[in-house]
Amino acid sequence: MKKQIFILSLLLFFGIGVYAQPKAVGEPRVIAKMNEPLERPVWSPDGSKLFLNYGEWEVSATGTNLRKVSNDAQLRATVCVNPLLQQMIDKPVLVTSDVEVLKSLSGSIIFNPVLSPQGDKIAFQASTKNGIFICDADCQADASSLRYFSQGDFPAWTSDGKYLVAHLEGNDGHSITKSELISIDVATGAKDILFSSDKYIALSPAISPDGKKLAFEDYASGTIYVMDIQQ
Repeated sequence: MKKQIFILSLLLFFGIGVYAQPKAVGEPRVIAKMNEPLERPVWSPDGSKLFLNYGEWEVSATGTNLRKVSNDAQLRATVCVNPLLQQMIDKPVLVTSDVEVLKSLSGSIIFNPVLSPQGDKIAFQASTKNGIFICDADCQADASSLRYFSQGDFPAWTSDGKYLVAHLEGNDGHSITKSELISIDVATGAKDILFSSDKYIALSPAISPDGKKLAFEDYASGTIYVMDIQQ
């Protein structure tokens, strides 16, 4: 009996550990669709809406009031809340020469930078090496804080800052043919599949501020979907 209780305790312990990785709950649902392709969803700070197509469009979190906006001021206010992040967006080439922490990537183009919810780390991509890098979110940070983190594209932080979600795509040499969403433990690098389906080519994941929803674009249809997630 004691042995059975011990084994059950181990199963519960390791079950909880594995379940801490973000998991999809239920099926994706359409949040925005129209004749032209929609892409690159970004949540507003309060989670009430999504900005799409680099801030050109916005839609409510319930999928209503899809409309074109006059400028990207709201999107910039959403993402540009850190001086280093601002430089990465405004000077994606020069920033690697201007900022000490990025000098080992000199000559690279920085893209898809995203600030952690705690404001202490930035995940991003660089043109000289496929995959995701992480560094301290400080222009004065030491170069040692920069590290190559993982394969994947379009990183997005979970609300607790413990995981990154990204997409892993496959192609035929001409176009993207498949993609799945993965979660990566920031501390250990352990990976897990968050969402994979033959029905969608899921790209550009974006996690809501409360950590309960994930938006993505379906490359095949140009539709924006939202699904529930939990840790």
